Amino acid sequence: MPSQADTPRRPPVSLIMANRNNARTLDLFFERLEQNTSYPDLEVVIVDDESTDGSLAILRRWRDSSRFREFALIERKHSGVMRSLNAALEAAGGELIAAVDGDATMETPGWLETMVDFQAADPRVGTVTGAVEFDDGTVQGYGAMLVCPEGLYGRGARPSEPAGRRTAHERSVNPPAEEVRHLLVPAEVDAAMGPCMLYARDLAREIGGYDPGFSPVWFDDLDFSMSVRRHGLKNFFVPVRVIHWLGARHRRDDTTRAYIAGMAARRAVARVLPARAKRFIWRAAGLDRIPPERWQRYLHHYEYWRRKWGWDFVNPDMDEVLRRWGGTEICWAYDAAMRAAGEHVIAGYERSASSRVTQQRA
Repeated sequence: MPSQADTPRRPPVSLIMANRNNARTLDLFFERLEQNTSYPDLEVVIVDDESTDGSLAILRRWRDSSRFREFALIERKHSGVMRSLNAALEAAGGELIAAVDGDATMETPGWLETMVDFQAADPRVGTVTGAVEFDDGTVQGYGAMLVCPEGLYGRGARPSEPAGRRTAHERSVNPPAEEVRHLLVPAEVDAAMGPCMLYARDLAREIGGYDPGFSPVWFDDLDFSMSVRRHGLKNFFVPVRVIHWLGARHRRDDTTRAYIAGMAARRAVARVLPARAKRFIWRAAGLDRIPPERWQRYLHHYEYWRRKWGWDFVNPDMDEVLRRWGGTEICWAYDAAMRAAGEHVIAGYERSASSRVTQQRA
């Protein structure tokens, strides 16, 4: 039997989610959550941001089903994802918070134990995030990188435009997951990713929760992660698989029919052409055009980020970033001692995990 010293502490966890019109994926979300979650002390806290698509009926049905021991549903007037997440944080009773998205499913059995055990491995751990893949089998990101000359990209993917001349963060090459399986090991990353991130509730409250300046949605995960680093803590990736159901997310009210058709065409092309040919065809056909409403929101958020953090995460001036944030955890990758500290955290976790496996087999 494992000794008490080798048994990780597993405190109460609150799984929080801000829902806005995820009716197409909610049943799948809860089915996979129930199937793959065995954590003994878990409460579910869902905040609905005045959905208009039938989400509430699905959420109420799951709340009333008693399939989760504790399930709180908060219904609010539309105020954006950030304010809804903050409402969930206020209602959460768990010592740890697992923040997830309603259009992303947890695919790894025991996923929460893995994330909690890593979080407990060292007091320098701020957030823990998972391996987020799109529903077409390509990589969205195994954590996010943004404090680097290339600018923001999902780890495992890469920007499709030259560094310093990028036009939008989302223009990237997303390889099939099987091409980057070597990355499915614990690693330090610049930032966690919103579809799956774990952190301490007290830490979230200390940094002020999620910044409503990024309302109604997007980049809250990156901003939260930078705030964690500003507090001297670190962000890590663990190989817990998450599927982000991008195809199911798009609706007529948040994008155009042409964009939906373009996404379908991109997925078809992605299966048969090399990356360089894909980029040429997408641009020639106009399939990489960003819908106007989305583009305006991007521009607002890009500018808000620049004012708050002092750099452009699409085309960062690394001299300026290092001048402002050098010597802090935000620039951990440029500091040998900070890199070594992250490696020490990972090594300690892996030793503990290996010891537990050995003792369980004995």
